[in-house]
Amino acid sequence: MSKPANLPAWPTAWESPPSPSTASDNAFSVVTLQAGDPTERGVRRSPAGDAGARLWESILPRSGRLVDAFTQICASRGDHPAIAVGGGSYSYRWVANAARAVAHFLRFECQSEPGARVALLLDNSPEYLAGFYGALLAGAVAVPLPVDIEPYRLAHVVRTCNIAVVLTKPRIASMRADLSRQTHGGAASVNLTATVRDRLPKVEPMRVAGQTLAMILFTAGSTGDPKGVMLSDANLLANARSILEYLPIDAHDRALALMPFCHAYGNSVMQTHVLAGATLVVDGSLVFPSTVVDALRRHRATSFAAVPEAYRLLLRYADLERVSRQDLHYMTVAGGALDAESVLAVSQRIAPAQFYVMYGQSEATARLAYLPPEQLARRPDSIGKAIAGVELAVVDPQGRTVAPGELGELCARGPNVMLGYWNDPETTSRTIREGWLHTGDLAAVDAQGCLYVKARKSELVKIQGLRVHPREIERIVSSGLSGDEAIVVPYRFAQSTRLALYVVPRERRSVSAEEVRRFCLRELPGPKRPAHVEILAEAPLTPAMKIDRPALAQRAASLAGGGFAAISTEQHEDRAGAPDKSRGRRQPARKKRVAICTNTDPSSST
Repeated sequence: MSKPANLPAWPTAWESPPSPSTASDNAFSVVTLQAGDPTERGVRRSPAGDAGARLWESILPRSGRLVDAFTQICASRGDHPAIAVGGGSYSYRWVANAARAVAHFLRFECQSEPGARVALLLDNSPEYLAGFYGALLAGAVAVPLPVDIEPYRLAHVVRTCNIAVVLTKPRIASMRADLSRQTHGGAASVNLTATVRDRLPKVEPMRVAGQTLAMILFTAGSTGDPKGVMLSDANLLANARSILEYLPIDAHDRALALMPFCHAYGNSVMQTHVLAGATLVVDGSLVFPSTVVDALRRHRATSFAAVPEAYRLLLRYADLERVSRQDLHYMTVAGGALDAESVLAVSQRIAPAQFYVMYGQSEATARLAYLPPEQLARRPDSIGKAIAGVELAVVDPQGRTVAPGELGELCARGPNVMLGYWNDPETTSRTIREGWLHTGDLAAVDAQGCLYVKARKSELVKIQGLRVHPREIERIVSSGLSGDEAIVVPYRFAQSTRLALYVVPRERRSVSAEEVRRFCLRELPGPKRPAHVEILAEAPLTPAMKIDRPALAQRAASLAGGGFAAISTEQHEDRAGAPDKSRGRRQPARKKRVAICTNTDPSSST
């Protein structure tokens, strides 16, 4: 593909990393971390007018490596709380010492070499900060993973990256048989409170494309093996600087940080607040929305970040107007599209705090665009414009920039774009072409230069020879059903592709499957009509709090049959199992309303 018109080329980043080990046993060390007693009870707040409020402005531009900036921030913030959890907080001094303890253990006890891949199987906690920055201090590459990662996915990551060490907590290690098999009678442990007086020898980290490799962030991989996104120090620092320029983050902030640090969004929240010298607060649960509001009030949090589905749950089950108007400065949403009605509802309920709609990808470290809050009322369905240092272009299949209003693929370039996929040059070359990251998102731009993401290229399906996009149907149905959440997924039945429509009614609203069926017959052409319609109380979620579309597709396929059927809640759960229960995750308490419509001919009726 040729470069987009009128846009200069960017250097190609890809160079192949070393191949993974061919060792058949994939042996690795398991090392446990335990924070111990907090350095302070509660969460101390900075006095107004603190001279270090914008500390990052003087430190980040001089830092060549992320860990250098971290070290300087810790030295400057000292006893200020870095992270608060369980009623107590751990200072920047504690985190710096704990990270040195981890680095010392990795270098001298585990004898890890520079560039060794160190997996983090840790939840949001002081141990995570110690493990992440400790790995970087040791010259290793951090590989964060969800604590509930499936054993086969963990095995894939271990094999692909040739993982040398897994850092975890004793509780997590004891719950996972795949870790206990590696401990040979007991895992090694690091005393995070011990003072490390020995100076760590200076190491030269692994380099890819001339840049120091800091972390490998694995994508969800819902349709196949997860891909390892290689992020350099330069990627992470550039992305943090851009975010700190548009979000009002400073050293006074207390961010309620519930997005997992092992995911791109959560990682960006962690990095920006640590590099600003602010405080991360871990309390409450996104699965129980009322606890989020309670935590915001209890800790007088100044900000909160979450994915769209979390905000839908908050609107449905929690009273956002209860948050402290005096303390809360802003909330952010990313990790998917939040419908315009919900965007406006959140904005109104948290006012005068601001609501930032953001867009990004793991392959871009996290962030690519944002919509200034003052523009929400005019364009609530827009992702805004590129963040500082990033260029965005919407192009046609020939690589030419499209006219305003026309649909094309959204492409990005800038210092935050990944180095490539770990040990996968073929996929890298398809994704990064002539220096441009091809996001796979179909978008349009308006006359003012604001962007609107419409769909994913990979989700396009052909039904009766017509190219159909599920997200387009979702927008039509949601708009026609008073803003109810609509989820459309393709599934296979009798050697053909069909569409399943799931509707999650808004708060205090009731809708029937028959009502949805009539709407689809009236408003959608034959190939776009779903063959399966279901009303859900809640949508199933992945550990990253995104809608689990593969689970919904599997559900539709398992329920596929002839004729129209209305099945009661009890019959339905006996036959297929509720999506949330089948995945072992608790959902907010609510009486479920479940009905199903199926038909073997999606072109004629539902």
